[in-house]
Amino acid sequence: MGFETLGVRTFVTFLFGPLILLAAWLGGLFFFALVGILIVLAMHEFYALTGHKGTHPLRLAGIVAGILLLVQIYLGYVQDLWLLLAAAFVVFSTVELFRNTEGPMLNLAATFLGVLYIALPFSFLILTREITNGPDMSYAVGGDIVITLFLCIWICDSAAYILGSRFGRHKLFPRVSPNKSVEGTIFGFLFAVLTAYVCQVTFLGELSLLHALVVGGICGSFGQVSDLVESLFKRDAGVKDSSGLIPGHGGVLDRFDSEILVAPVVYFYLYFVVF
Repeated sequence: MGFETLGVRTFVTFLFGPLILLAAWLGGLFFFALVGILIVLAMHEFYALTGHKGTHPLRLAGIVAGILLLVQIYLGYVQDLWLLLAAAFVVFSTVELFRNTEGPMLNLAATFLGVLYIALPFSFLILTREITNGPDMSYAVGGDIVITLFLCIWICDSAAYILGSRFGRHKLFPRVSPNKSVEGTIFGFLFAVLTAYVCQVTFLGELSLLHALVVGGICGSFGQVSDLVESLFKRDAGVKDSSGLIPGHGGVLDRFDSEILVAPVVYFYLYFVVF
């Protein structure tokens, strides 16, 4: 990434970043709409990636299932998710039976993976935003946590690239992402934790410093692993970006790939340890 591309990327971040943080702060239907848009666009890009491997996923059916999953989680019926997934499997299988396309097993696998890899993890952003919507804690706490999650990921990505480009000497995972370095990964992790510290002392006082630092550590570690997983898929598909939708960033899946693993892990930590 050259400095011109970095400048475009920075401009886009400052343009749309506040809108994303505002939606997280407002919560409710505003954040639901944001996550819904991300799911639709990211699933479309993911299915396009699978098309490069010769598969023919059920794009519309998969995206509809992803949105229904998000709606079910938003309405609080998390315990019944297995019913939706089972119904989706029946529908996907039945439709594929009458399509008469090549590779039906791969088509079904790609369609279902889009739901599990994109829609389900992104929906955990909604669970995290709504986690404190109860009588004991302010509704705003969930928004503060999601804002912290986004900030930690964004700062981690920027630090890993900028400082990794300057000080990186050892390749991290050249088979998957030849430009990432061990040094950049370490810088990204440290800056994610530092960002969580700043958030805790400024607006995230509802979480103890230890819990906030753990959230930062999750963003700095699982976020970078999640980025590598998406890079693995793109390399397998033989493409550089999931799309060219966002100038300087690639596609929605490129910009929000870190959240795919971070959102569930942060929610599990909050649910089982913090709250």
